[in-house]
Amino acid sequence: MKKILLVAAMLVSLIAGAAAQAAAAAEEPIMKAGSESVTTSDILYLLGQKAGGNEAVAGMLVSGMSAEEKQSFVREIGDLLLVFQAARLKGIHLDSAVAAKVRWDAVNTIAQAYVEREALRWDLSEKALRAHFQAHEADYAVKEAVYVRHILVESEAEASTLMLQALAGGDFAEMAKKSSKDQGSAEKGGELGWIEKGYTVPVFEDAAFSAAKGGIVGPVKTEYGWHVIQALDKRPASRATFDSVRNQVAQDLQQAYLESHLEKLRNANPVVIDEKKLDDMGKK
Repeated sequence: MKKILLVAAMLVSLIAGAAAQAAAAAEEPIMKAGSESVTTSDILYLLGQKAGGNEAVAGMLVSGMSAEEKQSFVREIGDLLLVFQAARLKGIHLDSAVAAKVRWDAVNTIAQAYVEREALRWDLSEKALRAHFQAHEADYAVKEAVYVRHILVESEAEASTLMLQALAGGDFAEMAKKSSKDQGSAEKGGELGWIEKGYTVPVFEDAAFSAAKGGIVGPVKTEYGWHVIQALDKRPASRATFDSVRNQVAQDLQQAYLESHLEKLRNANPVVIDEKKLDDMGKK
């Protein structure tokens, strides 16, 4: 049973997709299990999936397998196919949850393959990357930021007491762990990390950016409560160099190509949303 489960994930697209079955029909089967058959191409595909999706090494894998290992692997697939056919006979593939998973696994797989093929036509040359960077240079600028930690409490009096303790040399991190009601940051000694302008509520942001490096400010009142804030480090705004953001530029250019292609698809086949039904979702 364990072997069946190990191979199951690799076989979903093989046993669910009509395209895969059509392709297999062009080859002589290497194994039959009930009404299902498996070809050499199927074996190589599954070995590639077993190797983390690297189908290029499948040939190397199979050449290094002993006759017993090949037999064992193929019999695992055969057992899985028998279970698959038994499930179909019981109508399990018609179960709404199972059918939904099969459908959306197929949608994701085919859509991903489509995008990968479209991407082969995208210009991602050095010249194209530099042109994209120059056209959007402001987007890659390093923005002014401050690295902060804070203690969040219910009352101004408690915040004032904690601030005085921190100014007197108290361990800010320990105080945050013991007293802050912001559990997410309290576990990290109150650290929120780097924040840029526009990242958080204005009054908190103004206080954090006004503090000197290492400085402690407060109490600051927000809708969440009262804060004691420490600016651990500060980073000035600066221009980015192409080399420093090259990978991000490549990702952004790919996204731009994808968005452009999606826009063409949307224009050809508009997405129509029933706003009323969407609004009614989740309502009793």
